[in-house]
Amino acid sequence: MDSENRILVFSGAAAAAMITIAIIFSPSAAVSFNMILAAVLILAVPYSAFKFVELKRIKAYENEFPNFLRDIAESQRAGLSIIEAIKTASKSEYGALTKELRKMSDQLSWNVPLEKVLKKFSHKMGKSDIIRRSIIIIMQANKSGGNIEDVMESLASNIESIKDVQQEKSLMLNQQVVMMYAIFFIFLGITLALIKFLIPLLQTQNQIGGFVVLENFNSNPCAICVASPDSMCIGCHAFFLVSDSFDLGKREEASAYYKSLFLTMIMIQGLFTGLIAGQISNDSVVAGLKHSLLMLISGFSIFMVVTKLGLV
Repeated sequence: MDSENRILVFSGAAAAAMITIAIIFSPSAAVSFNMILAAVLILAVPYSAFKFVELKRIKAYENEFPNFLRDIAESQRAGLSIIEAIKTASKSEYGALTKELRKMSDQLSWNVPLEKVLKKFSHKMGKSDIIRRSIIIIMQANKSGGNIEDVMESLASNIESIKDVQQEKSLMLNQQVVMMYAIFFIFLGITLALIKFLIPLLQTQNQIGGFVVLENFNSNPCAICVASPDSMCIGCHAFFLVSDSFDLGKREEASAYYKSLFLTMIMIQGLFTGLIAGQISNDSVVAGLKHSLLMLISGFSIFMVVTKLGLV
């Protein structure tokens, strides 16, 4: 079982255990809700951290791989076979890639066939399409014969060109990621402003010149569901649960309803905005988990601090 699956199994087991405890042994729905949120974090945070570290490691591998290929090509031009060239090149430093290359050299020293060694290396580098495809080309070139050093040199140049394009693309798309963060925090500011200024207006029965403008207006749309078990009130009961869990006010209060509504909206906005940011910057929704967690934690913290201090 690889590291990714182990993390998923252990964090999934811990999250499942916490959810089970929350459902069976928790004294109240609010406590259960908080425990379920904690279980989600237990599941998401380790996996997100692992994917972030893995992505950094893969980029480090890809940055050093062209240097390794060029060193092999130079050794072959000096008259060494590809096996001896790999052994010689592996004695140099290639950053994060050094450890894996020295494993290759050790395997070749034990007379493990080159093709098998390259396949094992390709499997370990499976998360990197660039390295995996390069190894396939090297294996085919070694089978067909010819000037393998020219193939190595060409691969190194192509990889560097691809990395340059990716870096240029990343610099351009980072501006879009910054915009996604700006959109989220603008949305957060708007929701806090609505709580600050709109809710008091809704709670006040407006009159102009002695005439009631909004007759029989109830500022809390969920007021009729406070004591009702009706299935039509399931949405309101979800907001009641949020309100009870984070002490946002009494269920019958309009402010509690709107605070719960806006907090839920902030969480949804943060989750999906982060995933979109990951897709934009790294072509991976999973890579967006770190953005989602950052937005969720910062949005929730700001919202709770502002509301608890009575600023809204």
